[in-house]
Amino acid sequence: MKNLLHNIQILAMLALTMVGIQSCSDDWHDVGDVQVNFTATLPTDTRTRAFGKAEQVNTLVVGIFKKGIADVHTNSGGSWSYHEIDRKEFPINGTSVDVQLTLAQEQTYSFVFWAYDGNQSIYNIDDLTAIEMNTLPTNTITFSQVEAADAFFATMEDITITGDCSYPVELVRPLAQINVGTTGTPMQATFKAKAVPDTFYPFTNTVSGESDYTWNFSETTAETFSADGTEYNYLAMGYVFAPTTATKISAELTLKDGNASKTVEFTQVKIEANQRSNIAGNFTLLQEN
Repeated sequence: MKNLLHNIQILAMLALTMVGIQSCSDDWHDVGDVQVNFTATLPTDTRTRAFGKAEQVNTLVVGIFKKGIADVHTNSGGSWSYHEIDRKEFPINGTSVDVQLTLAQEQTYSFVFWAYDGNQSIYNIDDLTAIEMNTLPTNTITFSQVEAADAFFATMEDITITGDCSYPVELVRPLAQINVGTTGTPMQATFKAKAVPDTFYPFTNTVSGESDYTWNFSETTAETFSADGTEYNYLAMGYVFAPTTATKISAELTLKDGNASKTVEFTQVKIEANQRSNIAGNFTLLQEN
């Protein structure tokens, strides 16, 4: 009876640690490889916006990690001790993707899920524990090219594989979306975000580094966004890594019309991961509000 109670306690502890499990097979297996399924889902409202629809997010990379004593990494948000043993890629069609992995039973794994536009070189994902946003091209850029920077992530840590299992995975943005708009006529614009984070750490959901990013738009767009009940015409937009609590950066907007130009400075722009930051006013070449 004592051994039976001990086994029940162990099974109860395992059940508590398997956070996020949707279902697992009740069948007993010999120690060996088993099928583990994940259903990774993008936010349900991503396909209903002017920008931020995630339509160019076409690839899900899944990094498979194991814990190692010699693999401790630390940043301001905490520490992790995982090393990557494998990674797989899956195409994304729609707002969800089914992931099937063959893993060893009775082993403990952690995972990084990174969904992005795999046709672009915006992110350096050589190290999935420290993803870097590359500097933007110095030439002109279109709104569609800016949208290609949209990305989503999730992590699952210390999952012990006990049999065939299925897990739900909800992906979220590690990015702030900065929107710049005017009640006036859209015109060609350049927008610079200054000293924003350039590196994202999925396991701790933190950011670090400082880089300037400049979006030099070669076009205007008819798209609009709403802020405080007012519709604004887009002048510029961009994605940047941001912390999970709001922080302030500085930025500048340069408006151009032929040989005429004007720069507007913004000293306190709030950015926060998975949130929109709207800079809106009656920005024209004649006046600034």
